[in-house]
Amino acid sequence: MIRILLAAACVAVLSSGVQAAGADHLKAAQAAEKNGNADEAIHLFTQAISAGDLSTADQFAARKGRGTEYIAKSLIADTFQRKDDAHRLRQNAIDDFTAALKIKTDDAEVYIGRGQTAHLDGQFDQAIADFDAALKLKSTVTTLMNRATAYRAKGDYDRAVADFTAAAEKDGKAEGLEGWEAINERGLTQFFAGRHAQAATDLEKSLTLGLPGHSGDVLWLPYQVAWLHVARARAGQNDAAELARYAEKMDLKAWPGTLVAYFLGQIKADQVSPASSHGSMMGRARDCNLSFFTGEDALAKGNIAEATRLFNHVREVCNIHTANYLAAGAELKRMGK
Repeated sequence: MIRILLAAACVAVLSSGVQAAGADHLKAAQAAEKNGNADEAIHLFTQAISAGDLSTADQFAARKGRGTEYIAKSLIADTFQRKDDAHRLRQNAIDDFTAALKIKTDDAEVYIGRGQTAHLDGQFDQAIADFDAALKLKSTVTTLMNRATAYRAKGDYDRAVADFTAAAEKDGKAEGLEGWEAINERGLTQFFAGRHAQAATDLEKSLTLGLPGHSGDVLWLPYQVAWLHVARARAGQNDAAELARYAEKMDLKAWPGTLVAYFLGQIKADQVSPASSHGSMMGRARDCNLSFFTGEDALAKGNIAEATRLFNHVREVCNIHTANYLAAGAELKRMGK
């Protein structure tokens, strides 16, 4: 009898220790997550889940947390063009979010997380379905724009424009969104669709609305002006006076202001982008932007061969989730290349 009681006591002690370990791993994982240590967070979330003794609420938290960390690592893999790693990490994230939703079916954030992951992995229909579910639970401007972006990536430009229009009519300040952002995204969508006059209208409006809040940003204005210029050029509009007016607000001797100097005919293409001193990733981003905008310039001037060469280069060097990459793909498709 005493032996049985002692055995029972040992089981209780061991069980208590395992429970404490699972909870402790979860707590440590959340601390690592907060400190930006993705690898350690994933390792600790895995240990917490593997313990098999977490409460239902803690299982949900662990799955949601690990899924979020997998997304972050997949974006890093994208940056270094490790496509297989990125896909594997995103599948892991989708598995975790799916497991979390089996525990708690009404969490909008998890639907959004899974939707974003599916979008990044090219599963646009799944992404849209998840954003639909999230919007039914909690309608936000951010989720509406997420769905619009998925529609755009899928090539369903009309539905994307409709969602961006609905987002532009709402106040997204509480979500950290500025009024110009949805209009800007709608303009880019119109550009992807080949509706350049509509694109120019939206891009001009977004630039006007956004300029006061970006007076000290040396990157924002040149890129916005570059997009507006290529939209006007593709629409057959002469924007020489407008381009010169905006040029007065930026440094035309430093990248990316040199793009505008090139559009104004002040420098040649090989003078636009000096070598970057900020590492290969910065140099690649600059190459991406230079190739895209000079490709659009070539296309507007009727130089199909040069535009094709440059857009193919964009597809090689740009991050696959950038507007440049998507727009270059749309241009090549329209040209039958």
